[in-house]
Amino acid sequence: MRISRLYLEGDYQANQTLSLPKEQAHYALTVLRLKNNFAIEAFNGKGLLATGKLIVTSRRSADFHIETVSQPQTESPLDITLVQAISKGDRMDYSIQKAVELGVTHIQPILTEHCDVKLTHDKFEKRQQQWQSIAINACEQSGRTTVPTIHPIQTYADWLQETAQKSSPLFGLVLDPYAPHTLKTLEYPNFSPPIQLLIGPEGGLTETEVQHAKQAGLTPIQLGPRILRTETAGPAVIAILQSLWGDF
Repeated sequence: MRISRLYLEGDYQANQTLSLPKEQAHYALTVLRLKNNFAIEAFNGKGLLATGKLIVTSRRSADFHIETVSQPQTESPLDITLVQAISKGDRMDYSIQKAVELGVTHIQPILTEHCDVKLTHDKFEKRQQQWQSIAINACEQSGRTTVPTIHPIQTYADWLQETAQKSSPLFGLVLDPYAPHTLKTLEYPNFSPPIQLLIGPEGGLTETEVQHAKQAGLTPIQLGPRILRTETAGPAVIAILQSLWGDF
């Protein structure tokens, strides 16, 4: 039977007992219905994995007694940043969840010209926290011990300017259904640099936005004759990159 995994912050040590936060205790006792002395695992989001037992202290509280601590190698050798234009409804949630499961390192939400989502600045932080929780849950499911960072929302222009200042030219890809190249026609013998993967919104990137990305160093590619939804495109490319040059 698969051992339940929890996200629990901290610097783990063997024979240490940690109190579960209220939400985690509720999840373990009410949702998973775990009992006293059940074996569980916990990860701290920074690479550490602890195994041990659940110690039920009341109907609504529990501790985690750590028996062993390890640092498993579950991270991809590819350093991929998914630069995802914000989409409507739960599409953005899906993109983040699947990208994390596939091994993405960072996620940068951006606002582009064709974005239909209108967010006020006071909602930016709340939305970022929601996406970070989705990333944590995806790590719980997929076995990752390092939680990818969800960066604060930026406009496309601000992201491009800021990122280009850090690394010029940029190294990565921008999806464009009219691009002459596919991943089959590209030759990247070394994917050691951080990879920027730029995905447009439902309406796609404008010609100007694609041109600016190209001028910054990104390579336009297309995914064949079928145009994928924005929430599908990012995970699809990440899976291909992992298969060609990663750990798939």
